[in-house]
Amino acid sequence: MFSKIIAAIMSLFTFLSAPFSQLFSEIELKSELAKGSYESPYIVRPLDGITVNGASLDEYRVVAPEGDLYTYAAETLINELYKACGIKIATAEEAAEKAFIIDEALNDTDSFSIKVENGNVYISGSKGTGISRGIAAFADEFLLSSQGTYDFKDGYEYKITFSDYVTYEEFGAVGDGKADDMEAIVKAHEYANANGLSVFANETATYYIGGASKTATVMTDTDWSTARFIIDDTEVENRSSWIFNIAPTQGSKNITDKVLPLKIDATSIGATLDEKSLVVLTDSNVKRYIRKGANQNSGSNQADVILVDENGNISPETPLIWDFDAVTNAVAYPIDTETLTVNGGRFTTLANNASSEYNYYSRGIQVRRSNTVIDRLYHDVKNEGKTGSPYSAFVSLSCCADVTVKNSTFTGHRKYKTIGSAGTSVTMGTYDIGAATAVNAKFINCKQTNDITDTDYWGIAGTNYCKNLVYDGCAFSRYDAHQGVLNATIRNSVLGHHGIKLIGSGTALIENTTVLAEDFVDLRSDYGSTWNGDLIIRNCKFYPTGISSHIIKAENSEDHNFGYTCYMPQKVDIDGLYVHRIGTNYLFTKVNPKHKSDSYTAEFPVVPPQEITVKNFSNLLFGKLAVSQNKAIFKVEISE
Repeated sequence: MFSKIIAAIMSLFTFLSAPFSQLFSEIELKSELAKGSYESPYIVRPLDGITVNGASLDEYRVVAPEGDLYTYAAETLINELYKACGIKIATAEEAAEKAFIIDEALNDTDSFSIKVENGNVYISGSKGTGISRGIAAFADEFLLSSQGTYDFKDGYEYKITFSDYVTYEEFGAVGDGKADDMEAIVKAHEYANANGLSVFANETATYYIGGASKTATVMTDTDWSTARFIIDDTEVENRSSWIFNIAPTQGSKNITDKVLPLKIDATSIGATLDEKSLVVLTDSNVKRYIRKGANQNSGSNQADVILVDENGNISPETPLIWDFDAVTNAVAYPIDTETLTVNGGRFTTLANNASSEYNYYSRGIQVRRSNTVIDRLYHDVKNEGKTGSPYSAFVSLSCCADVTVKNSTFTGHRKYKTIGSAGTSVTMGTYDIGAATAVNAKFINCKQTNDITDTDYWGIAGTNYCKNLVYDGCAFSRYDAHQGVLNATIRNSVLGHHGIKLIGSGTALIENTTVLAEDFVDLRSDYGSTWNGDLIIRNCKFYPTGISSHIIKAENSEDHNFGYTCYMPQKVDIDGLYVHRIGTNYLFTKVNPKHKSDSYTAEFPVVPPQEITVKNFSNLLFGKLAVSQNKAIFKVEISE
């Protein structure tokens, strides 16, 4: 009997202590977030481990001479090893028994090598092409493309010789962080584009870019490596002038006269093209996304973005989302088939201190070329003061397909207020990442410099008219679709105070993801809280920052014409969701509190969910999940 009492007490203690262990883990998480540059713990590493003659990587140190070239190389090596297997090794000032030894560069040859001798790994490069550049090239070719355990054995040797490149210095760049190098940067890319050459930045240079209205057009592979760039926005001639434009090899083509009216289920545009293209369609006779609220507007012309092959066939990956009774404009953007890669670069923006008005700055990198990869980019923001105009993005994707941004770091911008279109005070959206009329865009293993839960900063990203938009392994303050996304995927990620904001259709897949916001998903009320499709949640965690008890926020007074029928997710499928809250949780908000009975007449009624399936739901204590407190709108029951 006594043993049963002890067992019961232990069971009760385990039950009561479970929430406290969760609370302690949350405190630890908050501490990590406050440090900034928080990385998603869900990132999938390609390697199980890295060894040298069978010895584990964590037994090793990195040894490097003094000087920026070697310090940057050591940082690059540590980061690339960590990226590959999740082990971050330390540096040592003197030779260690087991070490990755970065040799002094004694010549200006264009070669880079790795050798393994007597259990040590020797890495050497040149002052001309650098050392970090070679480390990154090796990591891409071997570490990040292998599986299992990668073993460096005695006698191992890797060598690469760089060729067919130009540098900014050849065209007059100084790289001292003071002289304006923009003219040299522009000329270097012009020459590289004309001659099919890559562009290399000096790994120890700091390039200063002043306020002149100049844009460097990038049409060849570019390796900024560990070079620093200072973009001074304190006095600019043209706030809409991009610093870099990653451009396609062919210009756009107006095909309006070729395209006839199209129904939503059309599989062809009814016309042939010269090459596979991304096509943007517009019907100016129809208004969609008629915004409600403090930033109200009269809507935007109906637009859609599709992939079309030479025969005019519409890719099943990018189906039409509207009927086009008329096509008033159609533009084809030919798709480059070869991949262009932009690697590295540590950028610092000295922010504008202009008056706080809707005068957007576009002083970053515009990507208009399909099949582009941006890798290892870092962007920070300094000099934010009491006032400031907003930024459209530092990296902006538009009219392009199959663009990947990976292993990159961005910065959320400080919030500023102004008077909105409704005559009331509003906080202006300001972004470091943007995408519009882009399809198959991916952000992989990316993060931001500031705390993703710090509400002093605006959400990191904003998008419009995109299809198949993916976050994988990201730690960002939000995922956001303003004027619609078709198919949203969020995997292995952590989202901060702005959470997941959605408007659109198709499939929204969220898996292995943690959200720290007021709502797990916020279906934007300013665009009608509409998602015409499926919402799938797999193995996720939700740490609510507010007091409300709902998981999906959806608000629609059903008296405003948004330019389309508004849907709740038609199918909700949850398998594995933990909510850090005690008591009953509601899947949806009330949507329209006035809609209390079937006798209510809605001018623009929302379409409620048709099917809800929930498995493996849990919370701190007394875990229970209900559909909504609004029984009149939500008549569907939860099934398992």
